[in-house]
Amino acid sequence: MNHAALWIALALVLAPTLAIGEEPPSHHHGEAIAGEAPLAERSLFLLDDAWTDTAERPFRLSALRGKPVLVLLFYGTCESVCPILVRDLQRIDAQLSPAQREDVRFLLVTIDPAVDTPERLRAYAKEHGLDPARWTLLHGAPDQVRAFAAALGFRYRATGDGAFSHTQRIALLDREGVLVESFDGLDRPLEPIVAKTREQIARPPRDPAAKP
Repeated sequence: MNHAALWIALALVLAPTLAIGEEPPSHHHGEAIAGEAPLAERSLFLLDDAWTDTAERPFRLSALRGKPVLVLLFYGTCESVCPILVRDLQRIDAQLSPAQREDVRFLLVTIDPAVDTPERLRAYAKEHGLDPARWTLLHGAPDQVRAFAAALGFRYRATGDGAFSHTQRIALLDREGVLVESFDGLDRPLEPIVAKTREQIARPPRDPAAKP
């Protein structure tokens, strides 16, 4: 088994314990779940199964290679935590210079693929003013989402009422899709995330001719 297949298999094995399960309906809507240590020592671009973007086209994570990426797992019907986290990403973006904004991408992956169809994600992006040139919203199969979440140490579970409790985490990837750092919680200063994002933007792209 090659390194990529081994890494993906590990994520899939651990995903059920890191990700989705059922909780009684009394579980609070939007309650935070502590995240796990990320599994992603390698590039997330190795998880290269095709997702579906808001234009209903196949999309591979490796298409994001070459620019730092801020990642959020969310669900579109969330009325509490997720909108705050999306606004946090927008506030981070607003603190970057125009040139820096051109050199960073945002990736939102739904944890509720049964409801968040590509069409609904497209409407969500439009409602929240997310520029499709720099903001990518993806729909994937449940196992695909679980593997991706496990790679980032993100945990989530259905509450039984159409909502989810989940880790409140923004992740930063470098230009090659390797996790740089995760930032958890709400109402925290955004300056550390902005500073780390600027650091990654300032690092030049890897020379394709250079040896790994």
